[in-house]
Amino acid sequence: MRRIAAVPALMITAAASAQPADLVVQPGASSVAAELCLTPPGLSTECDSDSSAVSGGLVIELDSYVSPGAITMHDFTLALSDSMTYTMDWGFFIGGVNIELTDVVVAYATPGTPTGPVAVDGAGAFDFPVVQAIIAGNGSYEGYGPVMGQLVGSGSFNLADFGVVDSAIAGTVAVAGGQVTVSGAQSFANEGEISGVQATIDGDAAIVATGSVPACGADFNGDGSVDTRDVLAFLNAWTQQDPASDCDANGAIDTRDVLCFLNTWTAGC
Repeated sequence: MRRIAAVPALMITAAASAQPADLVVQPGASSVAAELCLTPPGLSTECDSDSSAVSGGLVIELDSYVSPGAITMHDFTLALSDSMTYTMDWGFFIGGVNIELTDVVVAYATPGTPTGPVAVDGAGAFDFPVVQAIIAGNGSYEGYGPVMGQLVGSGSFNLADFGVVDSAIAGTVAVAGGQVTVSGAQSFANEGEISGVQATIDGDAAIVATGSVPACGADFNGDGSVDTRDVLAFLNAWTQQDPASDCDANGAIDTRDVLCFLNTWTAGC
């Protein structure tokens, strides 16, 4: 018969080691609006705006999935659902430029290098002042009129050639019912040249993304905290040969599972 040493009732909490959460951007609640401006040599700046729904995902990490006090950004991809069309016109005697952007994606520029952590306040609000991003997408342009038709002509370009941009992301994060929800806004601005004409693009994205709280093997009783109650719950399951106590997943429930769980519990979530 197995003999298990009694575990004191003193509440001990395991060390925290947060895990990233994969969130899915909700297209019905997420969008981006972007203004494109051109400044031809010797002419005034002309601008136009367009908008699109957004899909994609975020990878974030919270220091706690019960009561978060800090958030870290690991990755994001925001894919525009629609093409963006712009017309800049300088009048009848000069003409203008038509531009179409397709397959536009705003993506995290430094995968593998987290940004943050930054604080999450009591209301769930956070602010990343600078998050590096890259805007990629196919662009086509066509100049028309007596001046712009000759100056610009027609052709294509890649927004990624504009390079990395410093964006800002602020919003709120909430955890409820095993779900993580991030609601926020991202602003970005970049500049480059289109057929020798100075171009700038400024955008604002409204993002709502949701996903499940990451699974945590150390939280054996599933109450959102890692403490001695999880050890007691595991030992009770192990004593009863509950398959859930097969920590090392080798098909046998033995002392190796106890060692496996204690290592997992010590690491925390």
